[in-house]
Amino acid sequence: MTQDQFETLLARHGNEIFGFCCHITGNRNAAEDLYQDAVLKAFELLGRIDGSSKNGLKSARNYIIGIAVKLNSNLMRKKLLKDSFFVPNGEVLIGTALDGSDIVRDTERKYAHSKLREIIAGLPERLRSVVYMYYYAEMPVADISQQLDIPQGTVKSRLNKARKEIKKKMEVFYNE
Repeated sequence: MTQDQFETLLARHGNEIFGFCCHITGNRNAAEDLYQDAVLKAFELLGRIDGSSKNGLKSARNYIIGIAVKLNSNLMRKKLLKDSFFVPNGEVLIGTALDGSDIVRDTERKYAHSKLREIIAGLPERLRSVVYMYYYAEMPVADISQQLDIPQGTVKSRLNKARKEIKKKMEVFYNE
């Protein structure tokens, strides 16, 4: 990938990559640091990124997201923050926008989204990363497998385990 292609990649997909960093860290300041580190690392590895194919920019975006996941994992391991996650209040990061036509329904939906974010943030890092990559970054299982350097079956297994855990905790939430 050339430097011009890299700049185009960031212009087209920079916000998506930053949004993914927000999801995975749960903290805007940490996300800014992670985004910057991931982009710098990707720039260092520019020769390894293929931006010439038909889906080159999308593939390069996924490559940078993979770098962000690995950097975040290393950071968490170093700082031992495995169990202390900050869930941002007031912004809907997952789900649809609220339309304001029914305040009670919108409030309930916003609270449910907040609870969902809290549940996902509480998942073990290996499950949380796969959930964010699959649902937020909309990466295919094959790309997640490649970026995390794990078999596709492991990605599917982690997604399944995360779905079951999320479902179980959301059922408890709705039955309260």
